[in-house]
Parts: sequence; structure tokens; C-alpha cells
Amino acid sequence: MGRFRECSRKGDVTVAALGLALCAVLGLMGQPDWAWSAAMAATLGLRRSAPVACAAVATVVSVVHLLTEAALLFPGDVVLLAAAYSVAAYADGRRRRVAPVLGLVVVGVLGASLPARGVAPTQGALVAGLVAASLVAAWAAGLLRRRTLQALRDAEHRRLLSERNAQARSQLAAYEERERINDEMHDVLAHTLTSVVVQAESGRAIAADREVAELFETISRASRSALGEVRALLAPSDQEGTYPAPGLTPSLDDLDDLLAGVEAAGQHVECRTSGTPSDLEPGLSLAVYRVVQESLTNAQRHGTGDAVRLTLEWACDRLSVTVSNSVDNPVGPGADSVLLRENRGLAGIRRRCTLYGGSLHYGFHHGTRNDPHGDPHGHHRTDPGHHDVSQYDHRDSHGPADTFTLVATWPLTVAAEAATGVSGVSTDAPEGSERR
Repeated sequence: MGRFRECSRKGDVTVAALGLALCAVLGLMGQPDWAWSAAMAATLGLRRSAPVACAAVATVVSVVHLLTEAALLFPGDVVLLAAAYSVAAYADGRRRRVAPVLGLVVVGVLGASLPARGVAPTQGALVAGLVAASLVAAWAAGLLRRRTLQALRDAEHRRLLSERNAQARSQLAAYEERERINDEMHDVLAHTLTSVVVQAESGRAIAADREVAELFETISRASRSALGEVRALLAPSDQEGTYPAPGLTPSLDDLDDLLAGVEAAGQHVECRTSGTPSDLEPGLSLAVYRVVQESLTNAQRHGTGDAVRLTLEWACDRLSVTVSNSVDNPVGPGADSVLLRENRGLAGIRRRCTLYGGSLHYGFHHGTRNDPHGDPHGHHRTDPGHHDVSQYDHRDSHGPADTFTLVATWPLTVAAEAATGVSGVSTDAPEGSERR
């Protein structure tokens, strides 16, 4: 709407400028009253922004000219028709009533001034009638334009209401579907995890061996933790605008508990942190925690049981998480390439990286287990700030791949994100066989 008004104002100023130019040309051609016409043409600049002011000024100029010269003004008096049209089309409610009053003033002054010029009463009445009819026609055209504009506004309003209604219906449908899925998840997961907790506690109570009891305790503790996270995940949708209490959603501060749980499950993890850790926003902290959690889960599922290497590298502008674990001949001895297909686990890691402008690289490293060369990640690097996936994907003559390495990096500052241009995720591993 603001742009439309600006265009209308510029259009009116252009029309006024053209009118002034026309009057100047007529003046050069010898028309004596061109200055009066120019004064009336100047009012066209206010035709739509201030129609009542335009009509009032034009009427005053026309009336003064009639009283002075006792004659119609051309082309100045044509502005009166444009003014009547503009008041009817664009003026607000009560202000529109000013136009008929101004028209009666012009017609009355015209009818009174013509006899002074020796015009016969009949001819004077005819001229005044034609002027009045012209003003009425301009007024009627303005009213028609007003109704057309109002109809267009009403149609636009109905369209907007329809779009908002459709959007509201869509949001309601999405909310209802989300609630249905939440209910199903709660019924399935919460019930199952509760059963696991009960059975684990029962097993711990009746276990005769201490190691078996500790194993049941580990299962119970992990199940309780998962049950709490499921309930925290479903809690925000129960009441609009509510969120889980702090502590219900895990964060990077809970990394020690996560590692303790993995260790209790029998998977040794070598964790190393470099740099100075900094505070992360809750969403990013949760994303990093989930990436580490999923990577360790993948290592347990697909690894050889050897120690998993976890490294957190803190820099002033980024955080890098590297997880490396041994694997047994992903595609068999003598294969020419290592094929990897991204399934739900890696796809979830990729989304969590993308959400916060991070990058993800993963692939197989070929060599011997616990490679003594390079860094503790199990791969060679020349630039600590750059993770080149080509070093993971080459094959040499020493045998098949036996180490899987995942590197997830997030920018910690807006400046770093703008400088690096990170807007997506690069998963530069080969495609093919199904893995994680």
C-alpha cells in the first residue's frame, strides 16, 4: 500500500508538471490568462494525496478569475472537473461533501458574472447549466471509481482472509497430526521403556552374581534416562508455549554421563579435549551432544570393540568433534573402493550440523589399526583448521579400510560463519553399501 501511494504521488506530480508546461506553451503563443491556468494546474500535484485541498485551491483561483475577468478560464477550469472527480474518488467520508458546495459556489459566481459581460440571461443560464452538468458528471465518475477501488480492496481483503484461514487450518492439521504422533510415541516408547526398567530392576534384585546385577543396573539407568528424554521431548506439545525444564534436555555438559554409560556398556572411549571450552546456546549444545551420542552408538554397533577416539577441538571461531573407530573389512579384502550409504543415523547428524551452519565429513581411513602416524584421530592432517575428506577416502597398498572417521564442525560466531560461507553440509564419503 505504501508503494502504491508513493507511485500515485509521483504520478500526480508528473501530471501537474505537464500541466504547467502546457500553460507555459500557451503563454508563449500569446494566451493572456495562462498564469491563472498554471496556478490551477499546480494543484493537480495534490489530486490524490489531498483531494479536498486541491479542489479548494482550484475553486478559489477560478472564482477570483471569474470576479476579475468575468470569463471562463481555459484550460484552467478543466482542473475543476479533475478536482471534483478526485474528491469523490479519494476523499474521506464527510470531506466528500465539500465538493458539491464548491461546485455550487463556482456555478453561482459564474451565473452572476456573465451578465456583467453583456451575456443574455438565457445564454448565461445555458453556460452555467453546462458547467454544472460537467461537474456532476465528474463527481459521478469519481464515485464510480471509488466503488471500483472499494471492490478491489474488499476482494484483496477476502483473499488475505482466505489465505490466513487456509494457513490456520494447515497449522491446526499439523498440530493435530503432531499430537497424534506424540500420543503414539508415548504409548509405544514410554510403555516399552517402563517395562524395560521394571524388568531390569527385577533382574537386579534377583541376580546372584554382582556383575550381572551391575549389568541390570546399567540397563535400568539407561532406560530411565531414555524415558526421561522421551517425556521431555513430548512435553512441549502438551501446552502451547511451554518448554521442558532445564536439565530434562541433555547438553554438552552431560557428556561425562554419556561416556560413563558407554563405558558401562563395555565400549571404551578415549576422550580428548583441546582448546578452551566456551558456553554454547542450548540448541547447539544439544546438537553437539546428539552427534556424539549417535557416533558412539554407531561405533558400538559397527565397530570391532576397540577403543573409540573422541576429540573435541575448541577454537575461538569453531568447535570440531571427531569420532574415530576401528572396523573390520567394510567391503572385503582386495576391494578397489569403499562404498558407504547414508542412512538414518548419519542423516540425523547431517541435519543437526546443517541446522547451525556446520559441516560434516566422514569416511574410511585405510591403514593399520591404532595408526602410530598422524594425530590421535587416526588420520593425517597438515592443517588443523581444515578437514580434507580426501585423506579418508584414498586406498593404498597396505590393505582394506579399518578405521571410520567422522568430523563435525560448527562455527561459534556469526563472523566466522560469514567468512567461511558455510551454509550446508558436505558428506564427501563414497556411496553404495549400507552402513550407518
